[in-house]
Amino acid sequence: MATQSENETLRREGYGPTSLVVGQRGARTRQRIVEETLRLFESQGFHATSVDAIAKAAGTSRSTLYQYFESKEQIFVELLDECGSALMRVVRRIGPLGPTRLGFDNLHWWLGEWAYVYDKYATMFVQWASVDTPGTSVRPLVAGFSRSYNARIARRLESSEISGLDPLDAALALTSAVHRFNYFRHMGYTPALTADQLLDGLAVFVQLMLFPDTPVEVFDVVEMPPQRKTKTTRPAAAAERHDEEPEIPDRLAELRPRAAATVRRLIDAGAKLFADRGYHGTGVDNVVTEAGFARGTFYKYFDEKLDLLLQLTRECAQEMRTLVDRFAVIDPTGDGAARLRDWLAGYLPFHARYLGIMRAWLEGTSQDPRLLGVVRRATREMHIAVLTVLARVDRPHPLDPDVAAVIQGALLERIPEAALEQDGDRPAAEIVELMARVIERGLFNPGPAR
Repeated sequence: MATQSENETLRREGYGPTSLVVGQRGARTRQRIVEETLRLFESQGFHATSVDAIAKAAGTSRSTLYQYFESKEQIFVELLDECGSALMRVVRRIGPLGPTRLGFDNLHWWLGEWAYVYDKYATMFVQWASVDTPGTSVRPLVAGFSRSYNARIARRLESSEISGLDPLDAALALTSAVHRFNYFRHMGYTPALTADQLLDGLAVFVQLMLFPDTPVEVFDVVEMPPQRKTKTTRPAAAAERHDEEPEIPDRLAELRPRAAATVRRLIDAGAKLFADRGYHGTGVDNVVTEAGFARGTFYKYFDEKLDLLLQLTRECAQEMRTLVDRFAVIDPTGDGAARLRDWLAGYLPFHARYLGIMRAWLEGTSQDPRLLGVVRRATREMHIAVLTVLARVDRPHPLDPDVAAVIQGALLERIPEAALEQDGDRPAAEIVELMARVIERGLFNPGPAR
């Protein structure tokens, strides 16, 4: 019986991180699998990394890997839990916040530690942005952590007596801005400033968002980055377009009405599924099923799924140009409050329709030069429009305009989705009001009344 008991102890029935039966050798194998998975996620991305590739990199077999993990998603969950725990440890150590030098110092320290954790686990946070899409098995974990993290921050903000924003809404806006800003920083989408200068700008914004009446002298410890030449007028489309960036052809051009209606249904189905399931999680079969056609109908008008992404990119950029033109005329010192809310009310349906497209842009899903050219032009025009609006506000705070424009991009990209994750039935008008208040407090802030 003793021998049988010993054999049962050595059986491999699935080894979790705290399993008592793994032993030193098994623990090393398990850790090697985790480390190699992280390396592959960094070099290939979550979606392109297969279980076979992980097993080969870890020097083990597929069957052995499955004794430790049920899937690559489970390995991702363990890595995600590790970096999530690091973020929780930091938030527990935040000192008192408020419209004072001490409050700003504590906030600045927290955001610096957050940036340190982000850089340490950069691969996971970047993949988090890619995997955090509906339909993936890790989505519930990501959403659960976000709710828990926001709730903890909200309690801290409530004790700091913030006003004008619900503490949970403030936490949602804060985490949206900081997480996306760090993502943009890691991906190289921020101005050519030092890490400290970028952190300073983010800290000034968050301080003003939370405590808009913070005295200007509180920010004396922050120095404005040196002036850089930034064009704040929108160049003509022809001048901005480069010969090496071919245009995306319109799949609807020159089609008869019946054929155009068929293609439109395929395009609309693709937009919905890319938003719901992500580009990688959507197949051609999903698109034709959603549109109510046979597979052959898709290939009559599109050569591959990428063609559908290109068409939606074209349409997204066209609609974005209209939004850019409308945003650029907002004057925060005049009737800006009403115009900003009107603009945001029009932006929300645009964001909902093209969420999957913009996410694919951020993830670098395709390196097709036509797509990259359109994305560069669209993002550049939006950036210039934000700079144009910001220039109309006499802001005394040391917040670099280019950093402010990137922060606004982070808010626009993330808050609508985060708000619905918090409450799926939340009215659009409430989301608009939250976004408007965050932008007004943190970016359009003219300083305390003199």
